[in-house]
Amino acid sequence: MSIESRLRRLEERGSGGICPECGLGAGEGRPYVLIDEEDPERSFKGDPYEACASCGQPLHAVVLVVGDSSAADEGGGG
Repeated sequence: MSIESRLRRLEERGSGGICPECGLGAGEGRPYVLIDEEDPERSFKGDPYEACASCGQPLHAVVLVVGDSSAADEGGGG
């Protein structure tokens, strides 16, 4: 990758320009993907941490769903 293309990408990010490849601008909302540890079949298929090859910004906002074990579940109590 040339210096000119790197500088152009930095300028586009700084000016809030829209990426021609992914169509998203810096600071724009990304589509959410859910990663469910307990039920992987219901999770997002593919690479949730994928980034745009042109601007380097993430293509998704990742939400990790985790279970919460309460004191009652662990045999404890109030």
